[in-house]
Amino acid sequence: MTHESYGAYESHGPGRRSAVRRPASIKDVAAAAGVSATTVSHVLSGNRPVNEQTAARVRSVVNRLGYVPASLARSLQAGSTSVIGLLIPDISNTFFAELAKGAEDAAHDLGYGLILCNTEFDADREDRYLGMIRSRFIDGMVYASGSPPSRRRLEALMGKFPIALADEEVEGLERALIATADHEAGGRLVGEHLRALGHRRALMLTGPRALKSGVARANGFVRAFRGEVVERAGDFKEGSGYRLVAELVQEGGLHGDCTAVFAANDLMAFGALTALREAGLSVPGDISVVGFDDIRAASLAHPPLTTVHQPAYDVGRTATAQLLQYVTRGEVPPASRHTLPVELKVRGSTAPIAR
Repeated sequence: MTHESYGAYESHGPGRRSAVRRPASIKDVAAAAGVSATTVSHVLSGNRPVNEQTAARVRSVVNRLGYVPASLARSLQAGSTSVIGLLIPDISNTFFAELAKGAEDAAHDLGYGLILCNTEFDADREDRYLGMIRSRFIDGMVYASGSPPSRRRLEALMGKFPIALADEEVEGLERALIATADHEAGGRLVGEHLRALGHRRALMLTGPRALKSGVARANGFVRAFRGEVVERAGDFKEGSGYRLVAELVQEGGLHGDCTAVFAANDLMAFGALTALREAGLSVPGDISVVGFDDIRAASLAHPPLTTVHQPAYDVGRTATAQLLQYVTRGEVPPASRHTLPVELKVRGSTAPIAR
């Protein structure tokens, strides 16, 4: 008998086994994976570190044998695990921390627990988390990965449980629950603000162009600014904002040409501020800088950052409330979109263009 078939059948005397399969046990999984039952438990609970190769082998066997932990089996018999997942890219970014708080509060209000998966913008790490989520039979998931989402991947997941997208959307995805800030309106507010201050040539630091939220911000800005825009693509991290501005300074592209910088998020704006300061440029005397998100540190920057406030907490809460509205009813959700308003917070990093 192979490991895979171990424990798969109910025994009825020596040399005999019935044709009726019994549920796989944790010992079956351990035997098939060549590990101890304790190791299987650690992999499934996530409460102890396990070698990634071993953990992957255990998860593969769990999927192959269809193993369901006893506590989870009882929940499934009741029709619900009362747990949802939340996928975010960077818990250290206070925007996503606020979004997660909103999601957790909404889940808590309805008696649900929440599994937080922090991907660090790592596609492989995201894949591992999604594999774990699938094997844990969660009731639904809030997806806020911060990376360009795959429609095919999300459709496959939606075949297992409902999904709500937080602050992002995917072209052609049917039955999508979406809660997002009005990114295009935010970009428009920035463009109108800088134009009113007399700026006519700006540097725009974007995130990955595959993200629809980033494209909407850029489109709104360009249409409202109605001036010359130099675009450079980054990755939403502070280091990329610093690098892109430092490179342009070195090339001479910011001395007397661009009088304003619009960064796709506050972290990139912080990097830009540092690079400008190191280059001996005054903000806002020589050049104005605007961010997007209004994370908590924005008002504490030097100078305080003019930025677009998007309601991260409300986005997380709304996405989760939408999701659980259908989870608790046991219904397949139709397509639904909630667009939340944004606001420009004018602080000390923007000023009229020097004549």
